[in-house]
Amino acid sequence: MLKIIQAKPNPLGKDKFGRNIIPKIQLAGEWIDIKNEGDSGVHLNGLQIYHLAYKINETEWDEVIEFDFGDKDILLSKQVLRLHSGGFIPENQLLEIDRIGADHHAFTGKNYIWNNDKIDKPRIWNPRLGKWIDQTWYDSYPPDGVILERNNDKLVPQ
Repeated sequence: MLKIIQAKPNPLGKDKFGRNIIPKIQLAGEWIDIKNEGDSGVHLNGLQIYHLAYKINETEWDEVIEFDFGDKDILLSKQVLRLHSGGFIPENQLLEIDRIGADHHAFTGKNYIWNNDKIDKPRIWNPRLGKWIDQTWYDSYPPDGVILERNNDKLVPQ
């Protein structure tokens, strides 16, 4: 059973630098943790992560990523996958707060994803089953650099 257990949707520091260049390390500071709370391994390939995107006068579910780990797609029991925004960074180059607490790290390859000025609702979709297998949410304006932890169905500051 996969569950979103933590998130850091608002990394510490400036979101944009000169000419809108965003350092990889800054992007990697935005993430969610997905834990396998079951007793056996879970295949991740094909699973999709979504969030609530705000468009003019409407909201929609926007795909963050569809997992494709090839033949290394199993998240073992009790392991945590941390999904970072941005492109790949070697684990030893991540900031300690963004490295510790996860067994595996994956990257979306996309710019900032998680909303800060509005609520957001990270979700896991299983297209093979045709259903959402987990979802959570957090309030608008999460504190800078703070990890949110799951409390029932909501992510709240530690």
